[in-house]
Amino acid sequence: MKRLLFLPLAITLLVISCNKDDDEVSIADRNRALLGQWEYEGIMTDRAVDLNGDNTSNIDLFNTQELPQCVKDNITTYTEDGPSGKPEYNVTENNLACDDNNPFSFVEEDFWTLTNDNAIISFEGREPFRIIELTKNRLKVESDDTFDGQDYIMTITYRKK
Repeated sequence: MKRLLFLPLAITLLVISCNKDDDEVSIADRNRALLGQWEYEGIMTDRAVDLNGDNTSNIDLFNTQELPQCVKDNITTYTEDGPSGKPEYNVTENNLACDDNNPFSFVEEDFWTLTNDNAIISFEGREPFRIIELTKNRLKVESDDTFDGQDYIMTITYRKK
């Protein structure tokens, strides 16, 4: 009988100890948590857009044909500092390179810094990312964008590579 009483207690303790909060990153530690390589997990917009010109608009850009597969497999990297001495941000082709690009070549390069109490990733040459969620293995940001004169908010979810 004592074993039966112990089992629910043990299960409860196990569930509590496996709480997802263990992965949470404090606001003060966001600078370090961003460092490394990230791959796309999802790309959504707040309104339907037709990026590929097939006359079908979508909100989900990742799980549809709106973006080519060669874009979906790109890798985003945040470094503490590069040859410039500044924290660098870059997006590189992965195995599937678009157009005439070589695999693993740079698609985008910029410099980044955290601003607004570490809530915004600011860049020198692109729109900032507002951090929605940052854990040790997941980054979710949103950014303002425009396509064909239509403003929308893009939400990008990454997982740590």
